[in-house]
Amino acid sequence: MSACFGTKRVTTNLVPPDPAKHVNYVRGMVLEVDEFTQEFAYLSGRDRWIAREAIGYGTLRGLALRWAKDGAGRIQPRVTVTSGVALSPCGQLICVGADQCADIDQWLAARTEEISGKFDAGATGGKLDLHVTLAYSDCKTDDAPVPGEPCRSAEDLMQPSRITDSFQLELSYDAPLQAEEDALRGFYSWLRNSLTIVPDSGQSVALGVFSERVRNWETSDSDAPAITIRAGDVPLYATTALRLWVTELRGNAERSGAFRRFKTWLAEVPDGAGGTTTEQEFLAEVRRWTPRTYVWPDAVVVNDSKLGEFGQKAIALWDTEIAPKWYGEPCGCRAPNNTDCRDDRLLLGSLRFNVIKTAGNSWMVDIPVPPSARSPAVDESQRPVLGHLRALEAQLIPTPEAGAEGASSSLSLPVSSCRRVAMGRLTYHPPGETQTTPVFGALAISLVEPGKVHFTFPDFIPPGSAHDYVVQAIASYYDSVSKSQAAVRFGGFESNGFFYKVTRSNKDVAKAELEKMEFQVEVTMIVKPS
Repeated sequence: MSACFGTKRVTTNLVPPDPAKHVNYVRGMVLEVDEFTQEFAYLSGRDRWIAREAIGYGTLRGLALRWAKDGAGRIQPRVTVTSGVALSPCGQLICVGADQCADIDQWLAARTEEISGKFDAGATGGKLDLHVTLAYSDCKTDDAPVPGEPCRSAEDLMQPSRITDSFQLELSYDAPLQAEEDALRGFYSWLRNSLTIVPDSGQSVALGVFSERVRNWETSDSDAPAITIRAGDVPLYATTALRLWVTELRGNAERSGAFRRFKTWLAEVPDGAGGTTTEQEFLAEVRRWTPRTYVWPDAVVVNDSKLGEFGQKAIALWDTEIAPKWYGEPCGCRAPNNTDCRDDRLLLGSLRFNVIKTAGNSWMVDIPVPPSARSPAVDESQRPVLGHLRALEAQLIPTPEAGAEGASSSLSLPVSSCRRVAMGRLTYHPPGETQTTPVFGALAISLVEPGKVHFTFPDFIPPGSAHDYVVQAIASYYDSVSKSQAAVRFGGFESNGFFYKVTRSNKDVAKAELEKMEFQVEVTMIVKPS
């Protein structure tokens, strides 16, 4: 009787290799599978790390999502994804080498009960949203003979010798958790809408106050006053906002976004007076939460009297167990706390369409005739898109046309901005009286004379080489007496503002009538390229 000897080294290391470690090659070291696996994990981890932290994630090229059409241009119940390249949220490069196609009717027919559960009992139609996601995958290929013990089975004689990069396209009811993408969009949208740039004669809000407003942007009041910044201080304040995003806000973005989704999932726990789920059973289910957990198992029904207590303990679990295991880990920086990493799907777009139930009791896409602009539709507004460096340069740096006479190799970076600095609905008020209509920027009528109305605001500086103004005005009557419409034309700038000429039939409108008129005025300042 002969003994069978294995060729694999016995090891108790069942955790994945640490991407922060690489092999210290020493003369005489016996190199086995673990060493090569560790070295690959280090090199691959650094690639993902630099891609994710220094570049970002999103669609790089191609991957257009479309409903298919027949030769006559009619929409078909199929969707296509063109070939292309993307970076996943964990920094994996994904290549889709050929166009892909999915038959939505076939997908629906295989999930009849699932789809029916999304509508009221007996419903024969409804609206459905599906999300198209892309993720990295790999597959073992190229079987080759390997040496081994003589007592092996025939299937053990061959083992895959290569691992090929691949991808996984999915139709999903739930969209990927892209909390950082959502936070990034929200942060800069808030910043753009909150800033009011005034001439250098004005005054910027204190830098410390600005920094605190930036730190609290997620919870800021939508009616909070605008952040006023002098044009000359814009580079300093913009740099400060970017620094705060990198050092403080970005690290919390994914965690806070996931926590909002966790609370939404928690609020949908089945409950009722007859619920018998114990605290231990409930918390065991909570511990299994991931961004893709949306449906509570039928066995979980919490008694109403216990719901508040159980919910508080679930929130405590988030802080102590769930979030540290799943969120806020830079890809490739260290060994992951959770071997499943995170939701590494990339959103390509959302399919929005209506479905109807057929005579055979299965569901299919309802395509209206004539086609509607709303259904079926593709929504790609939430897709993360990653433009390469040259595309960003092209937006900022003008490139001379080839062969253009006098073309210069020098590059200029024009810096310009425009901002509303004053606006409102105004009527004339004698000195000392308060303007009762809505006004921004302390815009006021300073003087009324026959055929002329003069406007001013505190931050007005006569236009020059550094800036200019675009002014728009419309006049309406303060009283309800029907008269022919007066002509309102811009008259020019003055030392403390500007004036408009108001005439009727080429004659100046009387002062008494002008004092009863209401003027809607908007002033935009344009900072010229330096």
